[in-house]
Amino acid sequence: MVKTLKFLLASTLIAVALLFACNKAEDVLSTDEAIDETLYAVQERGGLGSYGCYELLFPVTIQLPNGTTAEVNSYEEIAQKLRAYFEASGRPKRGQGVRHAFSFVFPISVVSQSGEIIVVESEEQLRQLRARCAGSFGHRGPNGHGKHGVACFEFVFPITILFPDGTSAQAANPRAMKQLLHTWKRNNPGATERPTLAFPLQVKMRATGEIITVNNADELAAVKNSCQ
Repeated sequence: MVKTLKFLLASTLIAVALLFACNKAEDVLSTDEAIDETLYAVQERGGLGSYGCYELLFPVTIQLPNGTTAEVNSYEEIAQKLRAYFEASGRPKRGQGVRHAFSFVFPISVVSQSGEIIVVESEEQLRQLRARCAGSFGHRGPNGHGKHGVACFEFVFPITILFPDGTSAQAANPRAMKQLLHTWKRNNPGATERPTLAFPLQVKMRATGEIITVNNADELAAVKNSCQ
């Protein structure tokens, strides 16, 4: 009888230990889940990407929680940096939140649905943009976001930028575009009007690879809305 009780007690303890271990393992996000949640949270915070109102212009510089910074040329490169970070530092627990797993080094630039180019100089300005954007984040979650939700389209270069003073400049590539915008902002710190994209232009759809000619702001808005 005593042996039977001891056996039952030992079996119960083993079962509890196994259950605890399983629950503990399930509490930790996979690396892919952590990346999805991070990208979703950062885009939701600024109304960026397929489910938001603005498209982020690369390259941008990001800062990870360990203080390291890196220049990235796409959301795929951000995902690569996050993967290396999570694998080196440990994956977060479910429910812990990864909203601040990285931050932008400002300024950054985004393009609105109408083709207006906005130079964003702080996290507060990014939140203000989000406040003016309905988007469709509320109808979607982070699952699979790194593969399906990060960006609606990519601009096909060269692209012409129209400045508020009536001048224009052609950007041969994303880096040249970034430099033109930051130079304009530095020389016009108090400007209330913003640069815009010149139409027609071409975009490459992320989902299909199709290249579409966009003739005006209304068509750009329609393309952007088609991703939501």
